[in-house]
Amino acid sequence: MFAPLNPSIRKRLGIDGIWAGYLPVVLLSVGVFEVVMLSGQILQYLVQNGSSLTNQIKAMSYDFQHQRYYKPFLREKPIIIESRDQMEELSHTPELSQPAVYADIFGFKYTLKDEETNTDPLDTAGARFRLFARTIKVIGTTELQQLQPHLQGKIVEVLEQAIRHGLAVGNGWVSVETTPTMRDTASDPLALYMFGRTLTENPKFMGSLKRYLFSRTTKDGQALKDLIVILKSAMAKPEGGWEEDESLRKNLDFAFLELCQRPEYLDLIRKEVANTATLDVKSISNEMPILDSFLKESMRLNPMDDLAIRRKSLSAYTFRSGTPHIPTGAITSVSSYNLMHDPHFYPAPNTFDGLRYTHRTLVDTDDGIERENRMYGDSITEVKREFPVWGFGGHVCPGRYHAALVMKMVVIYLVREYEFQLEEPGKPWKWWWDNLAMPYAGTRVLVRKRKE
Repeated sequence: MFAPLNPSIRKRLGIDGIWAGYLPVVLLSVGVFEVVMLSGQILQYLVQNGSSLTNQIKAMSYDFQHQRYYKPFLREKPIIIESRDQMEELSHTPELSQPAVYADIFGFKYTLKDEETNTDPLDTAGARFRLFARTIKVIGTTELQQLQPHLQGKIVEVLEQAIRHGLAVGNGWVSVETTPTMRDTASDPLALYMFGRTLTENPKFMGSLKRYLFSRTTKDGQALKDLIVILKSAMAKPEGGWEEDESLRKNLDFAFLELCQRPEYLDLIRKEVANTATLDVKSISNEMPILDSFLKESMRLNPMDDLAIRRKSLSAYTFRSGTPHIPTGAITSVSSYNLMHDPHFYPAPNTFDGLRYTHRTLVDTDDGIERENRMYGDSITEVKREFPVWGFGGHVCPGRYHAALVMKMVVIYLVREYEFQLEEPGKPWKWWWDNLAMPYAGTRVLVRKRKE
């Protein structure tokens, strides 16, 4: 089967002797022996660690089935700043660009082909953003009372449709996927608010809007191109009257999942809802401290991003205090995790306390000492250094009042009308992509109509 090595080859290799001609057989035998030994080691490892390995394989399979994607490369760690003055400086300095850093994170040059990313050091796009933000804050909030019935109608429509299309599992319970349900519940009312009824009833427009907001990786940027074409057409033929937001969807998703696994807060929120005479914008926004506190605590412990106020340096920059120095291309940010786990402001920072912001004092579970609650009375829309969820300085989220209102309206409707619980309480429902918190797409909840 194996011919001896050619004598000339043996001579060049310096091999001689009677067995030298059969070197291939020897090498093959050694190779087979090594394979057998290696197989034995693998078998031994599987016997000793089979359960752990099986769990790892199951976890990875679960990840991919439920749309968890692993980051393809590691970026350099950002330069972290913490002082209030430096946060203000970081927010307002044109050389430190917000669009540039997110263009890198999401790879817009690949996923939004032919669409330019703003890296203008004069930040003219930033100026337009601030003007738009001012308009939303001043004009938009004054119209919320008028808009509430329309928003409420859209919320009920989306939730009821999701429940109708859920899987009946018996005893009145229906199994519903949380991520697509909360995605539509978050985006549809705000799309109605921002674009009007005509556009939100256009399937192509809403499909493109959701693909752009929630995936960003559409072929050749087609979703964004479709949006631009449809919006240009709509602006050419305006219709009078009041005929989205990724962070809202995730915050709503996490809050609902927290509520599912913390039933002790359900009765408290239900009683608060029942004791609120009129569920109008003013009451929902200012007179429901338990609901407000629960949602804020959920956002604190489930931040969409562990970092806040990310900026990329378009040119070398040194902060006014003299440090730090930011080289060209470096990323600077604030650690929202550190700020929102600071025990001076959040006693027992790793503990979920849905009533945290309603207490004047809090007991630190680490040392048992009762301390003044520095965050007492802060609402969910409060902008503070210690709660940078909405941003800080010049780029504070202008839609935070609308987002908070929609979140509260959704929770109020669900707790009044339904019972709900996690379908598989032991399964993970959150994962991290780099510093971004993501809800598992396949998490399901059981929902059924409440019996009065």
